[in-house]
Amino acid sequence: MTDLVVVGMAYFEVFVPPHRPVAPGEELFVDRMHLALGGALNTASVAAALGSKVTLCVPMGHGIVDQAIELLAARLGITLVPIPTRDNPAISLVFSDACDRSFVSSADLAALAGIERLPSARWIHVPGLEEASRLTGPLALARSEGARISVSGSWSATQLERLATCGNLADAPPWDLLILNEKEALAACGNIAEAPALLAGTAHSVLVTLGEKGVFGVLDGAPLQAPAQAPAASTSVLDSTGAGDAFCGGLIAALLQGATPSQALRHGSRSAARILGQTGGVVNDATIMEDLKGNAWKS
Repeated sequence: MTDLVVVGMAYFEVFVPPHRPVAPGEELFVDRMHLALGGALNTASVAAALGSKVTLCVPMGHGIVDQAIELLAARLGITLVPIPTRDNPAISLVFSDACDRSFVSSADLAALAGIERLPSARWIHVPGLEEASRLTGPLALARSEGARISVSGSWSATQLERLATCGNLADAPPWDLLILNEKEALAACGNIAEAPALLAGTAHSVLVTLGEKGVFGVLDGAPLQAPAQAPAASTSVLDSTGAGDAFCGGLIAALLQGATPSQALRHGSRSAARILGQTGGVVNDATIMEDLKGNAWKS
């Protein structure tokens, strides 16, 4: 049995630099255009760098992006379970600065219907409400077999609206943990401060991340809040893409190792801070997490 299964879409991300409008027939050259892999790979790579045994289930074809995902997973020691789909099934244009980011994306989410059963794991994480809505059966089966289920927001207006209308009505919450950012919590509830209570029917634990203002919510029955962790003094904040995913990876890795809710919350925040100094949320070099491995969550 693996520690953590992350299931969802792995994106090829093109970070679009600021530029002037380009007239038809013209070509504009910029100093640099950053490329990255992201999506489900973000949380998977952080948890793997922190020492967890990770399996990644993602739709994959045989395109150049799919080959890049396969190579990166092998380098990071992540077990890859591909779900058959078209070549290069998930691509994002990312418009980002040090404060926030937005996306224009294409993804073959329908391919997730090809999953009948997820690998056995202590924990399963789905980085997106839309993805989770397409995995209801496999997630319920995995939970019945003892896995803990966590879901993070990843903007979806339709699914956030659904949370708002039925999030407090279920007798048995289908997930163990729901993690939303500030904007997602506001869209779902209209009240960020009350989001953990209003969404208690969706998950046993609900956390809201607030960027530089930290994180708060309820985790395993304990009301908690924690400040954000600043990047190292030598690190400039370049990009917030993937910081929320890194928080999830650090939090889950700590809980899997026996951390208390408050220790896990701090560890998630520290993990997120490491991502702010790079473009994109994937840990390409595990050494950036080296001092957070093992029992570092105890400090």
